[in-house]
Amino acid sequence: MENEIYIGDNLKVMNSKAFLKYQNKVKMIYIDPPYNTQNEKSYKDKIESEEWTIFMRKRLLISKKFMKNDGIIFISIDDNEYASLKLICDEVFDKKNFVGTFITRQSQRSNAKHINIIHEYILCFAKNKDKLHKFVMNRMLIPEDRKMINKLNLTIKKIISEEGLEKANQKIKEIIKDYCKTYSISWLKNYNNVDENGNIYFAMDLSTPGKPRKVDIPEIGIKLKPLPTRGWSSDKKFISLYNENRLCFKDNRPYAKHYLYESEDNVPSILNFYSRQGTNDLKKLGLENIFDTPKPVELIKFLIRISTNSNDIVLDFFAGSGTLAQAVYEVNAEDNKNISYVLIQLDEPVNTKSPVYQKCRSLNIRPSVDSILKYRVESFLNKSQKEIDFKYYEMK
Repeated sequence: MENEIYIGDNLKVMNSKAFLKYQNKVKMIYIDPPYNTQNEKSYKDKIESEEWTIFMRKRLLISKKFMKNDGIIFISIDDNEYASLKLICDEVFDKKNFVGTFITRQSQRSNAKHINIIHEYILCFAKNKDKLHKFVMNRMLIPEDRKMINKLNLTIKKIISEEGLEKANQKIKEIIKDYCKTYSISWLKNYNNVDENGNIYFAMDLSTPGKPRKVDIPEIGIKLKPLPTRGWSSDKKFISLYNENRLCFKDNRPYAKHYLYESEDNVPSILNFYSRQGTNDLKKLGLENIFDTPKPVELIKFLIRISTNSNDIVLDFFAGSGTLAQAVYEVNAEDNKNISYVLIQLDEPVNTKSPVYQKCRSLNIRPSVDSILKYRVESFLNKSQKEIDFKYYEMK
């Protein structure tokens, strides 16, 4: 499928014949709908709660038919309509398909009268939870884990540089113990080896449950006696590990190297992707002060990575500034994938009294959200030296 952007009312677009091709094809939907905060900004966000509920139910009902059987939807929301949205989704997708709620940290706000609200939510529902794959995440893509791992790597590389590899392997056990205590974690404790390239790894046992057997693979020079009560991994696995330089020996026993940079974790419910990151994403494209709380590209990349595979289709029918499109381009480039996106955005004029209106004028952009979206995606592609590869449809 190709990348496509539709301009028009999302309900009409999703009900159109042109959109039928996406029926049962979309793996992931992400939307950031109006929060109904009762504030007048550059978009309509001030309607009665009952009207908002009807507005959302209609759109979620039709969006469900575009989801694959193993598809998922992520919906950003805050305290104002979280409870209502959860009830709507329980009805539309069924309570049994509720996956969970992410809590996303926001920038500190100092003007609160009672409670300083520094979080929002992302509701997650599957079309069929039984078909949904397990969510795991490379720790290097989780900001707090990446920071810790990078710090640890620098420490080990400094020891290797100053004292040598042997000393690094002697010291790493105590260093790892200190890290586990400092960061209150246990998963790191077995990553206590360093290879000749300075990479930290966990030596994984290659014995398996089953009948004891000997191993004799002359082409890679491995000969192992049977274990008393367990078997060995297959010859094929030994050969594969050897060819990948992942086979190591400790006390004449073979182990597989599992590197720290490959470590994965279950997906946490609290996410540290701050709203100011989204502001910086737009600033890099010359679009600072366009949106008050744009979602960070890294947050959307996180959701894409835990829920999709290559060649999947993702949809955002409240596309706003087009963060999903940029996230897809970056994931494809970084992970060698071929995910495609579909965006829908209303032809929504910017309030003429807002600073956003003047910003649009200064950039020679028609003062409307859909024009900002198109400008943002084109600017990102131009900056990345990529060709404009999306189709653009006006369905007004």
